[in-house]
Amino acid sequence: MINLSMRRYFTILFSTLVLSLVFQSCESSFLNSSEDNFSESDSLFLGFYLGMPQKDFFDHCTELNKQQKITQGPGGSTNVEYRIVDEYDSEVSMRFFPTFIDEKIYEMPIIYSYVAWAPWNRQYWAESLLPKVLEKYKLTYGDDFELLNHPTQGKVYYKIDGKRRINLFVKDEQFVQAVFTDLKVEKRLKEEFEKSQSQEQVPSN
Repeated sequence: MINLSMRRYFTILFSTLVLSLVFQSCESSFLNSSEDNFSESDSLFLGFYLGMPQKDFFDHCTELNKQQKITQGPGGSTNVEYRIVDEYDSEVSMRFFPTFIDEKIYEMPIIYSYVAWAPWNRQYWAESLLPKVLEKYKLTYGDDFELLNHPTQGKVYYKIDGKRRINLFVKDEQFVQAVFTDLKVEKRLKEEFEKSQSQEQVPSN
């Protein structure tokens, strides 16, 4: 089982901040709040949830695999694939694998793509898939997604619901990217990172 060190915490936090900075102005008061009263909006999909123990995640994957709902995706054991057959205008591949902190799900990145995608098949590019995934997300997680026009990322749709943040955007020509993040854990990692930075700046005698 994974037991991340403090250094590993900070490495994960730093990579997460690349995208989190996009939303900082919208949620700064939330992340900087001294209150720890995060509501438990932790559901993801297919029975997974933020804070799910790592063992339970793998056990649940095994069960879903037995039911022929998911398979191992490209890239080995750290890529789970779920084929969505009847919900879109063409079959869609959904691939995911979580980031674990303290052996619990902290973040769940997902990529969506049309199975029929090809560089010459413009109708199956990610830019066409994004609004359809967004529509499904609104039905599942609520319709109050906000839009940010990022100068390099383009349109980024996001929603904050209790401790759960959802980001949705076009990753590249093929993939739509979604990221579910546990803000309660992110807040703790941010505080630990800032504390370590301040300690490094203290001159030693």
